[in-house]
Amino acid sequence: MTSFKLSLKILAIFLVALLARFEPSSGLYIGRRHVNIVNKLENHETLTVRCWQNSDDMGTRNLKYNEELKSAFADVFSFQHVNIECDMEFEDGGRRRRGHFLLYDSSIDVRTRECYKWCNWAVGTYGLYAYDEIDRKWDYEIPWPSHFL
Repeated sequence: MTSFKLSLKILAIFLVALLARFEPSSGLYIGRRHVNIVNKLENHETLTVRCWQNSDDMGTRNLKYNEELKSAFADVFSFQHVNIECDMEFEDGGRRRRGHFLLYDSSIDVRTRECYKWCNWAVGTYGLYAYDEIDRKWDYEIPWPSHFL
């Protein structure tokens, strides 16, 4: 083996080891990503959630107050496009409120501040709140559609 090929192999191993150590605080996350939704509706109503990862139906869940819907997937760079979108609805003053939300997309920024390992969403009466891992606080991100059904 030539010294050039050996040098390339050592460099590749070094880069993989270096990248495997990246954490959210460094601006890059390599590993298993989690997208979680928690029902925080102020009126304690049940939240109906139906999600898709890419085109795969993840099913429908009825989340009681404080219940979570959890999903996780490997997201290494953007070799494979991953998106998660959900239809959500709940009873609000005797009327149904519905919305369709894009919660994660590996090719675009969905949130004001990027999520890394944990992409946590809380669903409230006024809209969706995204958890900021760096500041450790909830940011209001997406309002519910203004119409009722």
